[in-house]
Amino acid sequence: MNRLQIGIIIVVLLAIIFGSTIVRLYTDWLWFDDLGYTSIFSKMIWARISLGLSLGALFFVIVYTNLLIARRLAPPPTRRYAGIEEELRARIGAIAEKGLGLLLFGGSLFVAFLVGVEAATHWDEWFKFANATSFGVADPQFGIDIGFYVFRLPFWNYLYGWLFFTLFAATVATAILHYADEGIDFFGNVPRFAPGVKAHLAILLALLFFLKAAGYKLMMFGLVTSPGEIFYGAGYTDIAARLPGLWILLFVAAIGGAAVLANIYRPGIWYAAGAVAGLIVVSFVVGAIYPAVLEQFIVKPNEFQKQRRYITRGIEYTRRAYRVDNIASRPFDYSRELAPEAISRNRAAIQNVRLWDYEPLKRAYRQLQELQQYYDFHDVDIDRYTIDGTYRQVMLSARELPGPPQAAQTWVNKYLRYTHGYGYAMSPVNEVNPEGMPVFFASDIPTVTRGGIELEVPQIYFGELTNDYVLVNTKRKEFDYPVGGADEETVYTAESGPVIGSLLRKLFFAIRFGDVNILLSEDLTASSRVLFRRNISERAQTIFPFLEFDSDPYLVTVDGKLYWFHDAYTSTNKYPYSEPVTFGFQATAARVNYIRNSVKLVTDAYTGKVQAFAFDPDDPIIRTYSKVFPGVFKPADEMPEDFRAHVRYPEDLFRIQALVYSRYHMTNPSTFYSGTDLWRLPEVASGNGAGERQLEPYYIITRLPESSIDEYVVIALLVRPEKHNMVAWMAAKCDPADYGKLIVYEFPRGELVFGPRQIMARTNQDTEISQQLTLWDQLGSNVVRGNLLAIPIENSILYIEPLYLESTTTQIPEFKRAIVALGNSIAMEPTLAEALAAVTGVSGLPAVAEAAEPTEAAPAPERRPTEAAPPPERPAAAPPEVAELTRRARQQFSRAEEAQRSGDWAEYGRQIDALKKTLQELEQQSRE
Repeated sequence: MNRLQIGIIIVVLLAIIFGSTIVRLYTDWLWFDDLGYTSIFSKMIWARISLGLSLGALFFVIVYTNLLIARRLAPPPTRRYAGIEEELRARIGAIAEKGLGLLLFGGSLFVAFLVGVEAATHWDEWFKFANATSFGVADPQFGIDIGFYVFRLPFWNYLYGWLFFTLFAATVATAILHYADEGIDFFGNVPRFAPGVKAHLAILLALLFFLKAAGYKLMMFGLVTSPGEIFYGAGYTDIAARLPGLWILLFVAAIGGAAVLANIYRPGIWYAAGAVAGLIVVSFVVGAIYPAVLEQFIVKPNEFQKQRRYITRGIEYTRRAYRVDNIASRPFDYSRELAPEAISRNRAAIQNVRLWDYEPLKRAYRQLQELQQYYDFHDVDIDRYTIDGTYRQVMLSARELPGPPQAAQTWVNKYLRYTHGYGYAMSPVNEVNPEGMPVFFASDIPTVTRGGIELEVPQIYFGELTNDYVLVNTKRKEFDYPVGGADEETVYTAESGPVIGSLLRKLFFAIRFGDVNILLSEDLTASSRVLFRRNISERAQTIFPFLEFDSDPYLVTVDGKLYWFHDAYTSTNKYPYSEPVTFGFQATAARVNYIRNSVKLVTDAYTGKVQAFAFDPDDPIIRTYSKVFPGVFKPADEMPEDFRAHVRYPEDLFRIQALVYSRYHMTNPSTFYSGTDLWRLPEVASGNGAGERQLEPYYIITRLPESSIDEYVVIALLVRPEKHNMVAWMAAKCDPADYGKLIVYEFPRGELVFGPRQIMARTNQDTEISQQLTLWDQLGSNVVRGNLLAIPIENSILYIEPLYLESTTTQIPEFKRAIVALGNSIAMEPTLAEALAAVTGVSGLPAVAEAAEPTEAAPAPERRPTEAAPPPERPAAAPPEVAELTRRARQQFSRAEEAQRSGDWAEYGRQIDALKKTLQELEQQSRE
């Protein structure tokens, strides 16, 4: 086999091994270039290549150089044979010598390649190391800026680990080779070394000792992020025992290295063996025994006195890391009653009470608005819009198209024709039509909108269910939406997505997607485009792999176009003295102890273009990434006003802050240590027999106690563990003027305020309500209980829980009742207005429009951003007798309806007779 043939074989092998990587890199570059983020792609690739090549090559040089030295130091082989046999063995030895040389070279090169591949994964640590930004805050133990722990220390730790592994591998491989070459031999268990071998091994071992000394120094800095039982970070035992112990180990390691070097000039290996044994013994004594003894006999009997100083540090730095140190805490002068004047002043809060829950509404959308079997509603989002001049809270969901119908799963249909979803459904949170179904502000195909909502570009090429690539601008038109017995067709007009172009590009994309049809299809032209990574979460994570993302991107319509808003976070688990929490999706959840919502992403649902806005310019981590990728993150001031009107405080971050604050509102070390004022997020029954679930934060439009305007806020309830009574509620403002401002309202310490679990228990114990729910939950229907919401109205808390009735066959939830609790009063009525009247005893309440006709929007007050609306006329209180008779008549009529539906005609007759008597009494009262 000549050299040309060998060269061809090598090229083919390299193509087989690295061909897919080259294809992926090239097509990824086209994708990033189309989006305008080639700077991110090129810098990430360059950093990976640089780290991989440099550290891989350095590993090879260190290991292979030591192996070459070992070969040179090898003594000549011992002659044990004579004559022809000796000559034959010499020739075999020469061949083996060459083979061993190739083996050492190839083995070192292969391991170096693996080391380089692993090193390339640390590109993010290198970026932060090289572009570190000061936090402007020093850690309380060593007085070093926190930026050192977040940006520099992780890469130093990696370099230490890499170098230790490299030297250890070189030492072990060299020792084995020396032994194989008879450079090391044993006589009576006493090692003997060939000239130079002992010195060679001693130098390598000494370097490991000196490097270990540097490692002990790095471990000292790690103490400030060490876990503890009471708080996070270095405590009394860490500072009084482990820190001095690390200094002792540092000096012992350095002395051990010197002893190993001295052993070069001394017979035997006693100095080296003593150094290794000494380090192990000292490490065990000062690293394990002494800290354990100190903890058991000094710290635990006097724990608070010893740990007080460090508890204070943990409180201060945890509060700062999660930005709960600037939460405004205010008293909430709780009242069990709701005055008519308060209801009048808070019309917007009443008229924006969420009667539709996410899951029931999604099921209703799927039954009422999917319209075709190939559409799907993945998720329901909540937002606020100005509808007919009124500030309204709405729920909406994109009508996505995951793929063609099951009966039409051809290649053309899947990748060229069924390419996009169409429009969305939008409903007011508080409106129900007479059949118990949602009222729509946007619905149907083609999309019909009202209330000032516009939609000019309804096509959704990028969403939460768009997981396959599609080919657009081809000779074949795309399916847009069905019209009668025909299909409306369209052509993708955006200059978005990599152009297919030449035959070579076709080949690359065919290899990328493993689809030869891309090469063979006659429908593709030079101007055709390929849209891939269309899932908005995958798209965002690919562009910004150094950010964490919120679990709930939400759909927004602005100027007739559809966009996806996605909150992104910077985080670390290296913030000193801060307690970590679990954050992220279940599959990729991580422990972090510092987090900021530094970036807001906006993705065009038609073009897929992604814009990134930096919303926290004070965050040192995003400032570091802005130095790495200049111009990538636009200032928040550059976000259009129409976009800013839909920015909201992210629920995931708010949940974390509420969780942290539930413990770290205790700033007194003694109270924190004893845990006498612990709070928690409430848990309630899941409603489906699956145990309990945490009551999630939720968005509402309300007027905060000290405010005179209606605002969009996200709130969380906080309760006492085990007792479950409510102790506080927390709010984060979402509107642009005060965006991100956090407020906690604390209830009076000596007064019982029912929490969500207690309200649900009281509801279940109400005989009338429980009997009605039991009756409904039969005969082919299920009762679906919505999320229990606590709505602050001035100094009162109004609990509201919607109830739905769902047929087991159609699975279309119908809004059936509203349960309202105020103080000690609980009522379940067909409408929210009736339930409010029942618990407040006030008639003439503001219309909440839950029984609105499908074609009419509910009236609501105009929102004025700078001044309070003048209070309307005070509602008149109805006489108690009339209110009671009215309530009784509604209940009797409702029971009669249920008896009629269930076929219980005897009960139906009894309820009708009772209703007649009640109406007669009511007529008599009105005459009087």
